[in-house]
Amino acid sequence: MFTTSKSQTVARVLVVEDHPDIGDLMRAALGRARIEATLVTSGEAALQTVRQAPFDLILLDIALPGMSGLDVCRALKADKALSSIPVIFVSGQTSSPYKAEAKRLGAADFIEKPFELVDFLARILGRLRLQANEAQPSDSLDEPLQATASSHPEG
Repeated sequence: MFTTSKSQTVARVLVVEDHPDIGDLMRAALGRARIEATLVTSGEAALQTVRQAPFDLILLDIALPGMSGLDVCRALKADKALSSIPVIFVSGQTSSPYKAEAKRLGAADFIEKPFELVDFLARILGRLRLQANEAQPSDSLDEPLQATASSHPEG
């Protein structure tokens, strides 16, 4: 779901984050970039939510209560209806084994916490742009990043 109108969303993203402050920060930053973000706080809720509505991208923490983000990614990639949705891990679990497992599972990217919002948005928009195969004019996805670059706190 990509649009060029300044009043419409550019994409729908599922944010899976169990820390409310971080989840709210990510959702607000995405919203300023005209990305509709849905926030859930557990792996189980992520799988239920993604089965009920289409998403263009999933931002997934590794350390979640109950089902880990790695297990969520495994379940997503094993489901033919969901396997094509790109997953970007956003995690404080930054050791090599976690990154290697995320890559092995097919993660599109790995953003380390803490992150800077400009970098966070640039990587999200870059993935969405790549996903759209450059089908939309590049300024339709660059504009949200430029609009938020000077008005955000560090993450």
